[in-house]
Amino acid sequence: MANRIAAGSAVFTLTAALSGLAPARVDGVLATKLQTIADAYIADTAAGEQATAISISVSLPEGGGTVNVTAGAVSNEAGAAAVTPDTLFQIGSITKSFTSVTLLQLQSEGVLDLDDTLGEWLPEYPAWKDVTLRRLLNMTSGIPSYDNVDAMIGDIGRNGLSRHFSPAVLVGFADPAYPGAPDPTTGYSYSNTNYILAGMVIEKATGRGVQEHFEQRLFGPRYGLTNTYYRAGIYPREITERMASGYFVAEGYDGMKALDGADVKGEDMSWGGAAGAGVSRPEEVNNWVRALFTSADLLDADARAELTRVVSMRTGQAVARLTADDPHGFGLGISGFASPALGSGWQYEGESMGFRTLYIYLPEKDLVVTLALNSGAEGVADHAGKVALAVIEAAEAQ
Repeated sequence: MANRIAAGSAVFTLTAALSGLAPARVDGVLATKLQTIADAYIADTAAGEQATAISISVSLPEGGGTVNVTAGAVSNEAGAAAVTPDTLFQIGSITKSFTSVTLLQLQSEGVLDLDDTLGEWLPEYPAWKDVTLRRLLNMTSGIPSYDNVDAMIGDIGRNGLSRHFSPAVLVGFADPAYPGAPDPTTGYSYSNTNYILAGMVIEKATGRGVQEHFEQRLFGPRYGLTNTYYRAGIYPREITERMASGYFVAEGYDGMKALDGADVKGEDMSWGGAAGAGVSRPEEVNNWVRALFTSADLLDADARAELTRVVSMRTGQAVARLTADDPHGFGLGISGFASPALGSGWQYEGESMGFRTLYIYLPEKDLVVTLALNSGAEGVADHAGKVALAVIEAAEAQ
């Protein structure tokens, strides 16, 4: 099963029939429509996905502002507080874009080059010595994902979620020298190991930890990330108290059935690390997406061109543009799509063991939608994409 401990990117088919997005006013009409969508998810769908909360944020075009709505409670406990737009969620593999941007900035600063090989920075992995940093970031390295290894699945299934995994231990599960390691892959193949290695390169090249880079380069008011955090370990209480509970769904995890329904918000996030350990809220994910794709302060033109240069998720080959015949592409920690209904855009569903956070960015319509749910969905129906499309339709109708 691909990315069985999901810090992964779910790609869904975009089929909504939308016309051009008209400017929308931040008024009660759109908020009411979005509230109806959120309430319907809680009433009709959430229980089947073991979720109790949904948080939606829409960043409107032409300076139209932001609309936030929520529904449900922060946990399944009796009398639990209602979720609010300030409630935090794990954002899973959206974290990967923090890692890729940090590497792009280091390249612009002359510290490293994306054409550098792992052999230059991490010679302790000779089997991958010719893999470039770029191939790590665009998922064409051939390196298997550590979370597809039975040994890791079994460890968590036996011992729960309290173990701290060092980056070297995570990478070791995928190393050909490790018994039971998966075979190398070819073409495009989603691998969380790539981003753990990328984080190790950041630390090796600078002598500073990934968390320090994120906090100094990315987090804070500069890009609207004042409530966005990263810990490759256990989050402090002052952060977890502001989070929704996140519920693990064991369907699809044969070795982890004992954990079904567990609240994982206090887990040690070292298993996700630079591949998926971030925490934020939907409005700030929207802020990040706008900075990621438009801010000249965050990335210069050359770096953004690198960020958005995609490989086909079908063939692994570089493509100039995505088409109806080959509609999904992966850049550097981002994924693009081409849809007859929506045109070209960017989307990413970051998953952790108990959370899903999905953004969709439509550049031609200048619209960003992010929603967060507080359960995992590996092996079960995931309705995040369907909800997001309903939100886009509501915004388009204004």
